[in-house]
Amino acid sequence: MPKAHVISELDSLADATGLHLAKVVADPEDFFNSRSLYAFGKEAPLTAQELEWFKPGMHGQLRSAHELGTASLSGPYVYSGSESATLHLTQWLDTHLVKRNISAKDTVGVLQQALLGTGAWLTFLTCLVLLITLVIAWYVLRAKARTLKVLCGTPASKIVLEDLLSLFRVVAIPAVVGVLVALVVLTAQGKASYLTSFTLTSAAFLSCALAMMVLCALLVSALTWPSVDGIASRQPPERHFQRISELLKAATLVLVTVTLPVVGASIAEATNLSNQGAQWEVLKDQVSLRVGVRSDAEFQSRQAELHNLADAASSTGKLTLSYAIKPEYLVRQDETGSADLGGYDGVVIANPNYLKAISPLIASDPSTGDPLGAQGTKVSFDELPATLKDYLTRQFPLWNRAGDNLNGLDQSLQIYRYTGQQEFPALAPVLGEMTHFRNPLVIVVADPAKTFNNSTIGGFLTTANLTFNDAGWVRDYLAGHSLGSVVLSVDRISDAALYNSQLQNQSAGMKTLSFTLVLLALTMSTAVSALVYALSKARRIFVQRTSGWTWLKSLTRRLAWEGALALVLAVAMYFTLGAGARPDVWWALIAVPLYVLISLTMHISSARGVFRRLLSRAA
Repeated sequence: MPKAHVISELDSLADATGLHLAKVVADPEDFFNSRSLYAFGKEAPLTAQELEWFKPGMHGQLRSAHELGTASLSGPYVYSGSESATLHLTQWLDTHLVKRNISAKDTVGVLQQALLGTGAWLTFLTCLVLLITLVIAWYVLRAKARTLKVLCGTPASKIVLEDLLSLFRVVAIPAVVGVLVALVVLTAQGKASYLTSFTLTSAAFLSCALAMMVLCALLVSALTWPSVDGIASRQPPERHFQRISELLKAATLVLVTVTLPVVGASIAEATNLSNQGAQWEVLKDQVSLRVGVRSDAEFQSRQAELHNLADAASSTGKLTLSYAIKPEYLVRQDETGSADLGGYDGVVIANPNYLKAISPLIASDPSTGDPLGAQGTKVSFDELPATLKDYLTRQFPLWNRAGDNLNGLDQSLQIYRYTGQQEFPALAPVLGEMTHFRNPLVIVVADPAKTFNNSTIGGFLTTANLTFNDAGWVRDYLAGHSLGSVVLSVDRISDAALYNSQLQNQSAGMKTLSFTLVLLALTMSTAVSALVYALSKARRIFVQRTSGWTWLKSLTRRLAWEGALALVLAVAMYFTLGAGARPDVWWALIAVPLYVLISLTMHISSARGVFRRLLSRAA
């Protein structure tokens, strides 16, 4: 079906059923920060309207689906409506054999997407650890006051209530101020329409956090309640917190060693996928043809017209060729074992227009006689490895416009060894897929229309390996030729990759935030443990320091325990997660030097603080 006909049918479906339906498109000019909706039906705006996305920095427009232009109909859609309306949409999709994956928008689905899909689950879990750390730290600071209240005969219920109220004031006031500041920022960003939903969501999460904090506080209070024996023996009241602080620290360290491999690898993967998707930006103007033929015979009858289109585009500099061939396709089907490719990891067939388009990605400076610039070395056909020579000998006669022979191979093809440091991107024979090579053999075809026969040109056009850099020129050409009747649409080839790059970029940002919060949680839990240790050993630290001991000497035994704890937990998690079976598991061992550094800093800082306090009291 032609694109215009599909849009018309979806318009009618939306109007007849009351369905709200829109196509999601990332703007090729600013694909990291722009996302527009193209709506179907009579509710679509007559003129573009600005959208208020909640994500900071994200912008876009609401437009009519009739303004899709070269944007592909394939990709993400959003819809809502009655059960009857969605049923009609499902029936329409089934009738037209549309492949799709539907994500229902329900409470569980939204929460799952918000936590798992974006990587925020780790942020959420880390905030829980920080909350527990906050409660323990607060009770450590009030340990001496609680002991004095017990000595003065204050009822236990009153002590518990006063502790809870003081903790509530410390937490609730900054939380409310933080929400108010966030509301002001939202208003300043022009997102006033989100104030109600943001406030309700924040209130729900804060209520859950406060309830969890109260439960945690009651538990900590019960576990660390001053005992009569402890008061009688004049033990520091903070000693009651030694076990619980050590447990919290160990739990946080386990969290770090478990998440470091996951987060480290996922950040690297998301960033890599985002960067690879961003490479499509250099091809943002490239469009492909969606040809509608009902049989092989009809396609063969149209091959001459497709060739004429490619020839006309090539003569005006509008044609782009990129075709990636992976190593497994370079060997004969009946061959067994590995073939010697002479260090090449694939073959790329391209024309100068494509090499010029990707020159920013491979840091090349192409010229008329040197399409790869300094990033390529020219080689002759005779210098090729036997496997590649055999492949070209078999394949070129099938492509050759001059006939079923090797005539013109040396004149039509320029062969280069790619020597650049960056990965070489090339289009796979599947729409929307890009293959990356490290050491490809690059075959440069100066004029594909003059080199390849009609069958090859037709095949390259339908798989989007032959594209055009001027959509307007293509539409004008088709308007004046009979070929226009079978070309269903002229679509950008980069839409799906750019939209995925946007999503991966968001995911990498969220996971980086999660990793930062994990380190914060580790630092805070270690700080609480170090403070409890320093308060418990205050007299010993005072005597050692006044006797001339250095901080490292005074804390040697404690730091040895800290290092041993980190090493044991990290190694245990390393083997639990699969040891050398997964390369990303090595990240778990990074927790050891990271923790030792944080622990050393926190213990010296706590010991200094306790020493100064005792020193001022002694003076």
